[in-house]
Amino acid sequence: MYNLGSTGLAEAILQTMDQPLLVLRDDLTVEEANSAFYTLFKVDTEETRGRLLYELGNGQWNIPELRRLLEEILPQQSVVEHYRLEHKFPEIGKRIMILNARRLPPEGDRPELILLVISDRTETEQARFELEGYVEFGEKLIDSTREALLVLDWDLKVVRANRPFYDAFQVSPDDTKGRLIYELGNRQWDIPRLRELLENVLPNNNAFDDVEVEHDFEHVGRRVMLLNGRRLDHLDLILLAIRDVTEQRRMEKERETQVGELHHRIKNVLTTVDALVRRTLRDSGSLEEFGRAFESRLGAMARTQDLLVRAPRGSVDMSEILRLELQAHGGREGGNFNLDGPAIALPQDAVQAFAMAVHELTTNAVKHGAFASPEGRIDIQWTVQAGEGGATRVMFRWRERCPIITSAGRTGYGSRVLEAAFRHTLKGSSRLTLHPDGAEFSAEFQL
Repeated sequence: MYNLGSTGLAEAILQTMDQPLLVLRDDLTVEEANSAFYTLFKVDTEETRGRLLYELGNGQWNIPELRRLLEEILPQQSVVEHYRLEHKFPEIGKRIMILNARRLPPEGDRPELILLVISDRTETEQARFELEGYVEFGEKLIDSTREALLVLDWDLKVVRANRPFYDAFQVSPDDTKGRLIYELGNRQWDIPRLRELLENVLPNNNAFDDVEVEHDFEHVGRRVMLLNGRRLDHLDLILLAIRDVTEQRRMEKERETQVGELHHRIKNVLTTVDALVRRTLRDSGSLEEFGRAFESRLGAMARTQDLLVRAPRGSVDMSEILRLELQAHGGREGGNFNLDGPAIALPQDAVQAFAMAVHELTTNAVKHGAFASPEGRIDIQWTVQAGEGGATRVMFRWRERCPIITSAGRTGYGSRVLEAAFRHTLKGSSRLTLHPDGAEFSAEFQL
Protein backbone atom coordinates (compact mmCIF):
# COMPACT_ATOMS: atom_id res chain seq x y z
CA MET A 1 0.00 0.00 0.00
CA TYR A 2 0.99 3.58 -0.52
CA ASN A 3 1.63 5.94 2.36
CA LEU A 4 -0.97 8.66 2.37
CA GLY A 5 1.07 10.98 4.50
CA SER A 6 4.56 10.88 5.94
CA THR A 7 3.35 11.90 9.36
CA GLY A 8 0.18 9.89 9.35
CA LEU A 9 -1.88 13.08 9.44
CA ALA A 10 -3.89 12.12 6.37
CA GLU A 11 -4.64 8.70 7.89
CA ALA A 12 -5.85 10.34 11.09
CA ILE A 13 -8.11 12.70 9.19
CA LEU A 14 -9.45 9.81 7.13
CA GLN A 15 -10.41 7.75 10.15
CA THR A 16 -11.96 10.56 12.17
CA MET A 17 -14.37 11.67 9.45
CA ASP A 18 -18.00 10.83 10.31
CA GLN A 19 -18.89 10.41 6.63
CA PRO A 20 -17.98 7.20 4.82
CA LEU A 21 -14.93 7.64 2.57
CA LEU A 22 -13.23 5.38 0.06
CA VAL A 23 -9.80 5.79 -1.53
CA LEU A 24 -9.78 4.02 -4.90
CA ARG A 25 -6.97 3.23 -7.30
CA ASP A 26 -7.38 4.06 -10.96
CA ASP A 27 -8.52 0.49 -11.60
CA LEU A 28 -11.32 1.10 -9.01
CA THR A 29 -9.93 -1.29 -6.41
CA VAL A 30 -10.18 -0.09 -2.80
CA GLU A 31 -6.95 1.36 -1.44
CA GLU A 32 -8.42 2.48 1.87
CA ALA A 33 -11.75 2.97 3.67
CA ASN A 34 -12.49 4.72 6.91
CA SER A 35 -14.31 3.36 9.95
CA ALA A 36 -17.51 5.27 9.08
CA PHE A 37 -17.70 3.27 5.84
CA TYR A 38 -17.27 -0.06 7.61
CA THR A 39 -19.86 0.88 10.27
CA LEU A 40 -22.58 2.14 7.93
CA PHE A 41 -22.34 -0.58 5.31
CA LYS A 42 -21.55 -3.43 7.74
CA VAL A 43 -18.39 -4.71 6.03
CA ASP A 44 -14.88 -5.41 7.40
CA THR A 45 -11.34 -4.53 6.31
CA GLU A 46 -10.44 -7.95 4.89
CA GLU A 47 -13.34 -8.08 2.44
CA THR A 48 -12.84 -4.44 1.39
CA ARG A 49 -9.21 -3.48 0.92
CA GLY A 50 -7.70 -4.53 -2.41
CA ARG A 51 -11.08 -5.58 -3.78
CA LEU A 52 -12.76 -4.14 -6.86
CA LEU A 53 -15.41 -1.67 -5.66
CA TYR A 54 -18.15 -3.42 -7.63
CA GLU A 55 -17.37 -6.75 -5.88
CA LEU A 56 -17.77 -5.45 -2.33
CA GLY A 57 -20.45 -7.09 -0.20
CA ASN A 58 -21.11 -9.88 -2.64
CA GLY A 59 -21.64 -7.47 -5.56
CA GLN A 60 -23.81 -4.97 -3.66
CA TRP A 61 -21.83 -2.04 -5.03
CA ASN A 62 -22.27 -3.05 -8.63
CA ILE A 63 -24.66 -0.15 -9.17
CA PRO A 64 -25.25 1.21 -12.73
CA GLU A 65 -25.37 4.85 -11.61
CA LEU A 66 -22.14 4.42 -9.64
CA ARG A 67 -20.46 2.89 -12.70
CA ARG A 68 -21.59 5.87 -14.75
CA LEU A 69 -20.06 8.28 -12.25
CA LEU A 70 -16.71 6.52 -12.02
CA GLU A 71 -16.33 5.30 -15.59
CA GLU A 72 -17.97 8.06 -17.65
CA ILE A 73 -18.31 11.32 -15.73
CA LEU A 74 -15.24 11.43 -13.48
CA PRO A 75 -12.70 10.68 -16.28
CA GLN A 76 -13.95 13.82 -18.06
CA GLN A 77 -13.62 16.10 -15.06
CA SER A 78 -11.49 15.97 -11.96
CA VAL A 79 -14.24 16.80 -9.46
CA VAL A 80 -17.88 15.71 -9.24
CA GLU A 81 -20.07 17.03 -6.41
CA HIS A 82 -23.59 16.29 -5.15
CA TYR A 83 -24.10 13.20 -7.24
CA ARG A 84 -27.31 11.55 -6.02
CA LEU A 85 -27.49 7.80 -5.76
CA GLU A 86 -30.26 5.57 -4.45
CA HIS A 87 -29.73 1.89 -3.84
CA LYS A 88 -31.21 -0.93 -1.78
CA PHE A 89 -28.61 -2.94 0.11
CA PRO A 90 -29.54 -6.43 1.31
CA GLU A 91 -28.54 -5.85 4.92
CA ILE A 92 -29.14 -2.16 5.59
CA GLY A 93 -31.99 -1.53 3.18
CA LYS A 94 -32.55 1.41 0.91
CA ARG A 95 -30.05 4.24 1.13
CA ILE A 96 -30.12 7.70 -0.37
CA MET A 97 -26.55 8.90 -0.85
CA ILE A 98 -24.88 12.06 -2.07
CA LEU A 99 -21.44 11.31 -3.60
CA ASN A 100 -18.53 13.70 -3.96
CA ALA A 101 -15.66 12.33 -6.08
CA ARG A 102 -12.22 13.79 -6.76
CA ARG A 103 -9.35 12.48 -8.91
CA LEU A 104 -5.90 12.88 -7.35
CA PRO A 105 -3.16 12.94 -10.01
CA PRO A 106 -0.06 10.75 -9.38
CA GLU A 107 2.63 12.22 -7.16
CA GLY A 108 6.07 10.64 -6.67
CA ASP A 109 5.72 6.91 -6.23
CA ARG A 110 1.94 7.29 -5.57
CA PRO A 111 -0.26 6.43 -8.53
CA GLU A 112 -3.46 8.27 -9.44
CA LEU A 113 -6.16 7.88 -6.77
CA ILE A 114 -9.86 8.64 -6.46
CA LEU A 115 -11.42 10.02 -3.27
CA LEU A 116 -15.08 9.08 -2.91
CA VAL A 117 -16.97 10.67 -0.03
CA ILE A 118 -20.41 9.22 0.69
CA SER A 119 -22.96 11.31 2.57
CA ASP A 120 -25.90 9.22 3.80
CA ARG A 121 -29.01 11.38 3.39
CA THR A 122 -31.53 8.60 3.99
CA GLU A 123 -32.87 9.87 7.31
CA THR A 124 -32.74 13.49 6.19
CA GLU A 125 -34.66 12.69 3.02
CA GLN A 126 -37.14 10.61 4.96
CA ALA A 127 -37.66 13.45 7.43
CA ARG A 128 -38.10 15.90 4.58
CA PHE A 129 -40.55 13.57 2.87
CA GLU A 130 -42.53 13.16 6.08
CA LEU A 131 -42.49 16.90 6.67
CA GLU A 132 -43.78 17.53 3.17
CA GLY A 133 -46.44 14.93 3.83
CA TYR A 134 -47.48 16.65 7.05
CA VAL A 135 -47.58 20.00 5.29
CA GLU A 136 -49.71 18.58 2.51
CA PHE A 137 -51.94 16.85 5.04
CA GLY A 138 -52.35 20.09 6.98
CA GLU A 139 -53.15 22.09 3.87
CA LYS A 140 -55.72 19.56 2.65
CA LEU A 141 -57.20 19.28 6.13
CA ILE A 142 -57.63 23.05 6.27
CA ASP A 143 -59.16 23.13 2.78
CA SER A 144 -61.53 20.24 3.50
CA THR A 145 -62.82 21.71 6.76
CA ARG A 146 -66.32 23.12 6.39
CA GLU A 147 -65.73 25.78 9.02
CA ALA A 148 -63.91 28.97 8.08
CA LEU A 149 -60.25 28.73 9.11
CA LEU A 150 -57.46 31.27 9.32
CA VAL A 151 -53.78 30.52 9.92
CA LEU A 152 -52.01 33.54 11.41
CA ASP A 153 -48.39 34.21 12.24
CA TRP A 154 -47.49 35.65 15.63
CA ASP A 155 -47.77 39.17 14.21
CA LEU A 156 -51.45 38.32 13.50
CA LYS A 157 -50.95 38.41 9.74
CA VAL A 158 -52.80 35.88 7.60
CA VAL A 159 -50.60 33.04 6.40
CA ARG A 160 -53.43 30.97 4.94
CA ALA A 161 -57.22 30.86 4.74
CA ASN A 162 -59.49 28.13 3.46
CA ARG A 163 -62.22 28.33 0.87
CA PRO A 164 -65.13 28.41 3.37
CA PHE A 165 -63.63 31.59 4.85
CA TYR A 166 -63.45 33.31 1.45
CA ASP A 167 -66.99 32.20 0.58
CA ALA A 168 -68.59 33.03 3.92
CA PHE A 169 -67.13 36.53 4.23
CA GLN A 170 -66.88 37.37 0.52
CA VAL A 171 -63.18 38.25 0.41
CA SER A 172 -60.45 37.20 -2.02
CA PRO A 173 -57.07 35.54 -1.35
CA ASP A 174 -55.23 38.57 -2.75
CA ASP A 175 -56.92 40.81 -0.19
CA THR A 176 -56.34 38.35 2.65
CA LYS A 177 -52.93 36.65 2.60
CA GLY A 178 -50.16 38.63 4.26
CA ARG A 179 -52.60 41.16 5.70
CA LEU A 180 -53.10 41.95 9.38
CA ILE A 181 -56.34 40.28 10.41
CA TYR A 182 -57.79 43.56 11.67
CA GLU A 183 -57.30 45.11 8.21
CA LEU A 184 -59.29 42.48 6.32
CA GLY A 185 -62.35 43.65 4.40
CA ASN A 186 -61.78 47.37 4.97
CA ARG A 187 -61.11 46.76 8.70
CA GLN A 188 -64.32 44.78 9.17
CA TRP A 189 -62.40 42.34 11.36
CA ASP A 190 -61.23 45.02 13.77
CA ILE A 191 -63.54 43.60 16.44
CA PRO A 192 -62.81 44.49 20.10
CA ARG A 193 -63.67 41.02 21.40
CA LEU A 194 -61.45 39.39 18.75
CA ARG A 195 -58.57 41.70 19.71
CA GLU A 196 -58.97 40.69 23.34
CA LEU A 197 -58.89 36.98 22.45
CA LEU A 198 -55.83 37.20 20.19
CA GLU A 199 -53.82 39.70 22.19
CA ASN A 200 -54.70 38.86 25.80
CA VAL A 201 -56.37 35.45 26.14
CA LEU A 202 -54.38 33.37 23.65
CA PRO A 203 -50.85 34.39 24.76
CA ASN A 204 -51.63 33.36 28.33
CA ASN A 205 -53.77 30.26 27.80
CA ASN A 206 -52.61 28.85 24.43
CA ALA A 207 -56.25 28.23 23.46
CA PHE A 208 -59.83 29.46 23.67
CA ASP A 209 -63.01 27.56 22.79
CA ASP A 210 -66.51 28.44 21.58
CA VAL A 211 -66.35 32.16 22.30
CA GLU A 212 -69.48 33.72 20.82
CA VAL A 213 -69.00 36.98 18.96
CA GLU A 214 -71.61 39.05 17.10
CA HIS A 215 -70.60 41.56 14.46
CA ASP A 216 -72.06 43.47 11.52
CA PHE A 217 -70.11 42.92 8.30
CA GLU A 218 -70.41 45.27 5.35
CA HIS A 219 -71.19 42.64 2.72
CA VAL A 220 -72.72 39.69 4.63
CA GLY A 221 -74.63 41.53 7.36
CA ARG A 222 -74.85 40.59 11.01
CA ARG A 223 -73.18 37.32 11.92
CA VAL A 224 -73.07 35.30 15.12
CA MET A 225 -69.79 33.35 15.26
CA LEU A 226 -68.21 30.80 17.56
CA LEU A 227 -64.44 31.33 17.67
CA ASN A 228 -61.90 28.65 18.58
CA GLY A 229 -58.20 29.49 18.73
CA ARG A 230 -54.99 27.51 19.18
CA ARG A 231 -51.43 28.77 19.51
CA LEU A 232 -48.95 26.46 17.77
CA ASP A 233 -45.74 27.33 19.62
CA HIS A 234 -43.41 25.02 17.68
CA LEU A 235 -44.52 26.59 14.39
CA ASP A 236 -45.00 30.19 15.61
CA LEU A 237 -48.53 30.09 14.20
CA ILE A 238 -52.09 30.68 15.39
CA LEU A 239 -55.06 28.63 14.17
CA LEU A 240 -58.40 30.48 14.26
CA ALA A 241 -61.57 28.49 13.51
CA ILE A 242 -64.76 30.46 12.82
CA ARG A 243 -68.13 28.72 12.91
CA ASP A 244 -71.09 30.74 11.65
CA VAL A 245 -74.03 29.99 13.97
CA THR A 246 -76.24 32.86 12.81
CA GLU A 247 -78.93 30.59 11.38
CA GLN A 248 -78.67 28.21 14.33
CA ARG A 249 -79.23 31.05 16.82
CA ARG A 250 -82.17 32.34 14.75
CA MET A 251 -83.76 28.89 14.77
CA GLU A 252 -83.16 28.54 18.50
CA LYS A 253 -84.93 31.84 19.19
CA GLU A 254 -87.74 30.84 16.85
CA ARG A 255 -88.02 27.51 18.64
CA GLU A 256 -88.16 29.25 22.02
CA THR A 257 -90.92 31.49 20.72
CA GLN A 258 -92.83 28.51 19.33
CA VAL A 259 -92.50 26.60 22.60
CA GLY A 260 -93.75 29.66 24.49
CA GLU A 261 -96.67 30.03 22.09
CA LEU A 262 -97.45 26.33 22.38
CA HIS A 263 -97.38 26.52 26.17
CA HIS A 264 -99.69 29.52 26.07
CA ARG A 265 -101.99 27.81 23.57
CA ILE A 266 -102.22 24.60 25.61
CA LYS A 267 -102.98 26.63 28.73
CA ASN A 268 -105.74 28.47 26.89
CA VAL A 269 -107.16 25.24 25.45
CA LEU A 270 -107.28 23.59 28.87
CA THR A 271 -108.96 26.67 30.33
CA THR A 272 -111.51 26.68 27.52
CA VAL A 273 -112.19 22.96 27.88
CA ASP A 274 -112.72 23.41 31.60
CA ALA A 275 -115.22 26.21 30.92
CA LEU A 276 -116.93 24.07 28.26
CA VAL A 277 -117.39 21.20 30.69
CA ARG A 278 -118.73 23.36 33.50
CA ARG A 279 -121.13 25.45 31.46
CA THR A 280 -122.37 22.64 29.20
CA LEU A 281 -123.07 20.55 32.28
CA ARG A 282 -124.94 23.46 33.86
CA ASP A 283 -127.15 23.95 30.79
CA SER A 284 -127.82 20.25 30.12
CA GLY A 285 -130.95 18.56 31.30
CA SER A 286 -129.47 15.05 31.19
CA LEU A 287 -126.16 13.28 30.87
CA GLU A 288 -127.04 12.30 27.30
CA GLU A 289 -127.75 15.92 26.38
CA PHE A 290 -124.46 16.96 27.99
CA GLY A 291 -122.57 14.33 25.97
CA ARG A 292 -123.97 15.50 22.65
CA ALA A 293 -123.43 19.19 23.33
CA PHE A 294 -119.94 18.74 24.76
CA GLU A 295 -118.84 16.51 21.89
CA SER A 296 -120.05 19.08 19.37
CA ARG A 297 -118.27 21.98 21.07
CA LEU A 298 -115.12 19.98 21.58
CA GLY A 299 -115.13 19.15 17.86
CA ALA A 300 -115.35 22.85 17.05
CA MET A 301 -112.36 23.52 19.28
CA ALA A 302 -110.39 20.74 17.57
CA ARG A 303 -111.13 22.18 14.13
CA THR A 304 -109.97 25.60 15.27
CA GLN A 305 -106.76 24.20 16.71
CA ASP A 306 -106.09 22.42 13.43
CA LEU A 307 -106.42 25.76 11.61
CA LEU A 308 -104.02 27.40 14.06
CA VAL A 309 -101.43 24.65 13.64
CA ARG A 310 -101.53 24.94 9.87
CA ALA A 311 -101.69 28.73 9.78
CA PRO A 312 -98.56 30.78 9.06
CA ARG A 313 -97.51 33.03 11.93
CA GLY A 314 -100.50 31.95 14.04
CA SER A 315 -103.13 34.02 12.16
CA VAL A 316 -106.20 32.54 10.43
CA ASP A 317 -108.40 34.08 7.75
CA MET A 318 -111.89 34.70 9.08
CA SER A 319 -113.57 33.10 6.04
CA GLU A 320 -111.70 29.83 6.72
CA ILE A 321 -113.20 29.59 10.21
CA LEU A 322 -116.72 30.25 8.91
CA ARG A 323 -116.39 27.86 5.97
CA LEU A 324 -114.94 25.01 8.05
CA GLU A 325 -117.62 25.22 10.76
CA LEU A 326 -120.55 25.54 8.38
CA GLN A 327 -119.35 22.64 6.21
CA ALA A 328 -118.86 20.51 9.33
CA HIS A 329 -122.63 20.86 9.94
CA GLY A 330 -123.73 20.01 6.42
CA GLY A 331 -123.40 23.46 4.87
CA ARG A 332 -122.73 23.85 1.15
CA GLU A 333 -121.15 27.12 0.05
CA GLY A 334 -123.22 28.62 -2.75
CA GLY A 335 -126.05 26.30 -1.71
CA ASN A 336 -127.42 26.81 1.78
CA PHE A 337 -124.83 29.39 2.85
CA ASN A 338 -122.92 32.24 1.24
CA LEU A 339 -119.84 34.18 2.39
CA ASP A 340 -119.18 37.76 1.28
CA GLY A 341 -116.35 39.89 2.61
CA PRO A 342 -112.67 40.84 2.32
CA ALA A 343 -109.82 38.74 3.64
CA ILE A 344 -109.26 39.37 7.35
CA ALA A 345 -106.44 37.66 9.25
CA LEU A 346 -107.56 37.07 12.81
CA PRO A 347 -104.73 37.00 15.36
CA GLN A 348 -104.23 33.89 17.44
CA ASP A 349 -105.90 35.24 20.57
CA ALA A 350 -109.05 36.14 18.60
CA VAL A 351 -109.35 32.93 16.57
CA GLN A 352 -110.62 30.66 19.34
CA ALA A 353 -113.21 33.13 20.58
CA PHE A 354 -114.54 33.86 17.09
CA ALA A 355 -114.59 30.16 16.18
CA MET A 356 -116.59 29.24 19.29
CA ALA A 357 -119.06 32.03 18.53
CA VAL A 358 -119.49 30.77 14.95
CA HIS A 359 -119.96 27.26 16.31
CA GLU A 360 -122.82 28.43 18.57
CA LEU A 361 -124.46 30.33 15.71
CA THR A 362 -124.17 27.26 13.46
CA THR A 363 -125.49 24.91 16.16
CA ASN A 364 -128.48 27.19 16.72
CA ALA A 365 -129.07 27.24 12.96
CA VAL A 366 -129.09 23.43 12.90
CA LYS A 367 -131.46 23.14 15.87
CA HIS A 368 -133.79 26.09 15.42
CA GLY A 369 -132.98 27.98 12.21
CA ALA A 370 -131.87 27.87 8.60
CA PHE A 371 -130.13 24.49 8.68
CA ALA A 372 -133.19 22.88 10.30
CA SER A 373 -135.09 23.26 7.03
CA PRO A 374 -134.13 22.14 3.51
CA GLU A 375 -135.24 25.56 2.18
CA GLY A 376 -133.19 27.54 4.69
CA ARG A 377 -130.04 29.47 3.92
CA ILE A 378 -127.54 31.71 5.69
CA ASP A 379 -126.00 34.88 4.24
CA ILE A 380 -122.86 36.05 6.02
CA GLN A 381 -121.34 39.42 5.21
CA TRP A 382 -118.58 41.52 6.73
CA THR A 383 -116.88 44.79 5.95
CA VAL A 384 -113.91 46.63 7.39
CA GLN A 385 -113.18 50.23 8.29
CA ALA A 386 -110.14 52.02 9.64
CA GLY A 387 -110.36 52.30 13.39
CA GLU A 388 -108.56 54.43 15.93
CA GLY A 389 -104.78 54.21 16.23
CA GLY A 390 -104.36 52.25 12.99
CA ALA A 391 -106.69 49.45 14.15
CA THR A 392 -109.16 47.67 11.85
CA ARG A 393 -112.87 47.83 12.66
CA VAL A 394 -114.90 44.80 11.51
CA MET A 395 -118.69 44.86 10.94
CA PHE A 396 -120.06 41.31 10.89
CA ARG A 397 -123.62 40.22 9.94
CA TRP A 398 -125.15 36.72 10.08
CA ARG A 399 -128.62 36.51 8.49
CA GLU A 400 -130.68 33.34 8.38
CA ARG A 401 -133.71 32.87 6.15
CA CYS A 402 -136.08 29.98 6.74
CA PRO A 403 -139.81 29.24 6.73
CA ILE A 404 -140.11 28.72 10.48
CA ILE A 405 -137.89 29.85 13.34
CA THR A 406 -138.20 28.44 16.81
CA SER A 407 -136.70 29.83 20.01
CA ALA A 408 -134.92 27.80 22.63
CA GLY A 409 -137.04 29.65 25.14
CA ARG A 410 -134.16 30.67 27.41
CA THR A 411 -130.74 32.22 27.34
CA GLY A 412 -128.30 29.32 27.41
CA TYR A 413 -124.57 28.74 27.17
CA GLY A 414 -124.61 29.55 23.43
CA SER A 415 -125.88 33.06 24.05
CA ARG A 416 -123.30 33.59 26.76
CA VAL A 417 -120.54 32.42 24.39
CA LEU A 418 -121.63 35.01 21.79
CA GLU A 419 -121.70 37.71 24.41
CA ALA A 420 -118.29 36.77 25.85
CA ALA A 421 -116.65 36.41 22.43
CA PHE A 422 -117.68 39.73 20.92
CA ARG A 423 -118.03 41.97 23.95
CA HIS A 424 -115.17 40.78 26.15
CA THR A 425 -112.54 38.92 24.07
CA LEU A 426 -112.92 40.94 20.84
CA LYS A 427 -113.76 44.22 22.66
CA GLY A 428 -116.84 44.87 20.57
CA SER A 429 -120.62 44.65 20.68
CA SER A 430 -123.26 42.25 19.37
CA ARG A 431 -127.01 42.00 18.90
CA LEU A 432 -129.39 39.13 18.12
CA THR A 433 -132.68 39.92 16.36
CA LEU A 434 -135.40 37.36 15.59
CA HIS A 435 -137.26 38.20 12.36
CA PRO A 436 -140.32 36.29 11.17
CA ASP A 437 -138.24 34.64 8.41
CA GLY A 438 -135.13 33.95 10.44
CA ALA A 439 -132.57 35.13 12.94
CA GLU A 440 -130.12 37.98 12.39
CA PHE A 441 -126.93 38.36 14.39
CA SER A 442 -124.74 41.44 13.98
CA ALA A 443 -121.50 42.41 15.70
CA GLU A 444 -118.75 44.97 15.59
CA PHE A 445 -115.22 44.38 16.90
CA GLN A 446 -111.76 45.78 16.51
CA LEU A 447 -108.47 44.08 15.57
